[in-house]
Formats: sequence, C-alpha cells, structure tokens
Amino acid sequence: MSSLCPQFKGEDVKHIQIFTGAGLILMLVGCNPSTKGTIEVNSEPKGADIYINDTLTDYQTNHVFEEVEEGEYSIRLLLAGYLPWSEVVTVQAGKTVTIEAKLEAAEIGALRWRYETGNDVYSSTALGADGTIYVGSWDNYLYALDPSGKLLWRYDAGHLISASPAIGSDGTIYITSYDKNLYAINPDGSLKWSYMTDGNIHSSPAIGSDGSIYFGSKYRKPGTQELVDYLFAIGPDGNLKWKYRTENKIKSSPAVASDGTIYVGSNDGFLHAVNPSNGSRKWAFEIGAAVESSPAIGADGTIYVGSQDGKLYAISAGGSEIWNFPTNGAVSGSAALGPDGTIYIGSADSRLYALDPSGNKLWEYNAKRTIRSSPAVGANGTIYFGALGGTIFALNSDGTLLWNYEVDGNVQSSPAIGEDGTIYVGSDDGCIYAIYGDSPLAASAWPKFRHDNCNTGRAGGP
Repeated sequence: MSSLCPQFKGEDVKHIQIFTGAGLILMLVGCNPSTKGTIEVNSEPKGADIYINDTLTDYQTNHVFEEVEEGEYSIRLLLAGYLPWSEVVTVQAGKTVTIEAKLEAAEIGALRWRYETGNDVYSSTALGADGTIYVGSWDNYLYALDPSGKLLWRYDAGHLISASPAIGSDGTIYITSYDKNLYAINPDGSLKWSYMTDGNIHSSPAIGSDGSIYFGSKYRKPGTQELVDYLFAIGPDGNLKWKYRTENKIKSSPAVASDGTIYVGSNDGFLHAVNPSNGSRKWAFEIGAAVESSPAIGADGTIYVGSQDGKLYAISAGGSEIWNFPTNGAVSGSAALGPDGTIYIGSADSRLYALDPSGNKLWEYNAKRTIRSSPAVGANGTIYFGALGGTIFALNSDGTLLWNYEVDGNVQSSPAIGEDGTIYVGSDDGCIYAIYGDSPLAASAWPKFRHDNCNTGRAGGP
C-alpha cells in the first residue's frame, strides 16, 4: 500500500524518461551519443530525492545520470528535515556536470511560507505528484501553488469551497462547491467538465479505483420539487452513474474500501455501506446521531467513524459494531491510523486520543481547545493536528508535545505531509501554511484525512 501520489518511474538509469509540457526532454539510449553528457548528483547528507525539471525521478543522492541530452536542467533535492535545494545546470556533450550539494537542516516547526487567500480556508490540501499544492477557500477559488508557495493558477468555483480537493490518476483535480457543482479541473487550471446537483456541497469527493467520483448532495425530485439527500456516483466522463438516497444531509466525505464498497455518514444517524456497481444498500449501521466524520478504513477492513454523540465507532466490514469509545464532545473529524495500528482521533472536548486496535485508550493530549481537524501521522510517528484558537500541534508518538505553531485563526483544516516532511494546513485567517517537518507521511492503512496526499479517500489508493 502506498500513501503517495503516483510518480514517474524509470526502469534503468540509462532509460529515464522525463515529460514536461511539450514532451520528452531527457535521455533515450540509442540516440547519437555525440550529443550526450552526464549529471552526477551528490549531497551531504545523501539520500535526498532527486527532481529533474520539477519531475521526481526514481533515484536519490548520490547518483549518476548518464546519456543526458545537451541543454539546461533544473535539479531539485528534497530530504525530510532539510531545506529544499535547487540549481540549474548545463549539460554539454562528452562532459560530466558534478553537483555537490550541502543540505541545510531546517528548523522543525518553523514557518516555511504562507499564502494568503481571500477568505477562510477549511479545505485540506491535496498534493500532486510534482509537489503542486491544491486547496480551496471561502473566497470561491481552488488554488494551485508550487512547493515554494508561488501561485500557479486559481479556478473560480462560483461559491464557497469548504471541501477538500481530490486528484485522479491522470492528474485531474476534483472539487465540490456551495454553487452545487462538482468540478473536474485539468492540471493547467482549465475546466474539464462540471456536474450540477440541487444543493450546496459540503462533502469532499472520493475517487474509486475505476475513476468514479463519490460525494453527497441534494436532488430535486421531478413533480413534487422535494429536495432529497443522495450520495452521487459520477463517472470520469462527468455523467451520473447512480444515486443512493439517505434521509438527511451528507456532510461526511465518503471512503472507498479495497473491494469498492463506499462508506458514508449522514445526519440521518447512520453509517451507510453502498455497492459500487449499482448504488444499492449493502447495510446501514444505526448510530442515532449525526455522522459528519469521514470514515477511515483499517488494514483488516474495520471502519472507524466519529459521531456527534461524542463516540468513535469501530464497525466491521459486515456492518456490526466491534466497539465504541466515548469522548466528552462531538467527534467531527476523522481518525488516522499509525503504522502499528494505533488510532488517533480528536474531539470537541479538546483532547486528542490514542487508542489501540481493541478500543482501549493508550493516552490523551489536552489541547485546551476544540479539535475539529483530523490528525495526520508522519513516518517517524509524529502526529499533527489543528485546533480552534489557532494552534497547529505536533505530538510525539507517546502523546507528549513536540512543538506547536500559532496562527491568526482557527485551524479546522486537516494537515497534509509532503515527501520532504513539510506540513501543509489551512486556517480561518485565510492563509495556507507550510511548516517544516522532519518525516514524510506514514505508510499505514489510513495515515490522514482522505487517506493519502491525493485525497482519494480510497483504501490502498492512489
């Protein structure tokens, strides 16, 4: 299982292909060798991921790229815990360009950059394979930023965006808006297609393995004009596949199991399990209170979901309760799972809880303010989450405070963790923050809100 977006992979150092814009720009063995040179990329410390022309290669420092076409190349190195490094080099035929990069340690927990949008940022960021950061804002725009925080483009969705974007396998970005539309946006920021419903959309889209997009909204029944709540399934071509009815609004963002089953909570007090082929009900587990939390799915298929009744529920893939854990406040955020199966969940009672797979409390951390943000778990065990009052927390795996960072507004957005360890999170102050961390996202069954950095909401994705 990978928690990362798909990357370009080379099979051999002499056969690497890098694609940007117009097409192939880097090395194919068999061309005239008189036009080839070599790039040797070394760093101290070594082990940094190597990007060429902003595309991630399959190699880390120290490494030699042979048979490189003449021309200019941008080299970027990323290593968790260190500042990004970059340089432009010129390759000449028959010559070797040698890079000796000395990476500078980052101050963990310090601000890398921040980008100001025009309104509150409830949306959680999605990260593209090239490091592009996608996030929505209440100023109606979907933003695309490069890893340095520079604006690449923004798309006007016509109304508030509370949902989080999701990225398809072909790079298409999906986002829902209060203007009642699901949008499919090309990586260059142009509209691919849109699908209109009859209600504001709070739910973030999930992406099935076949490219289907799932989200909750309303549909106006012909004749009576009654507004009815549904889970929608839209094909990758933008056409409706089916609708599944619930008895109240869907604020929960769907999750997709490895067998394709879609799980979604509703304010009707149920967690619904829906067949992907035709939208029929598999089962509905009655909780009795609104379910706004997005489900998380464990390696064994267990579904973890919070409720406004203040409990976190563990439910089997067959729809029966395994256990529940009571907190003293509503559970609006979603659970995250550590590599050892530890379950992390925040509550309106101001506490972040760590539970073992049997539902026993391991520890709790008192943030002294309401938690609506979902935690994210780093590969080194660090747990990141936000809270009302404007604090971003980083906890050690034993529940002790590692560091915190104060911003100027509530943090209801859920963190994403980049390959270089950078933590990305939005705030009600209208800003997107990039903060230095020291490890990438954990390789667990469900390490963050929406599962992976592409926000597919799918077990085993992207």
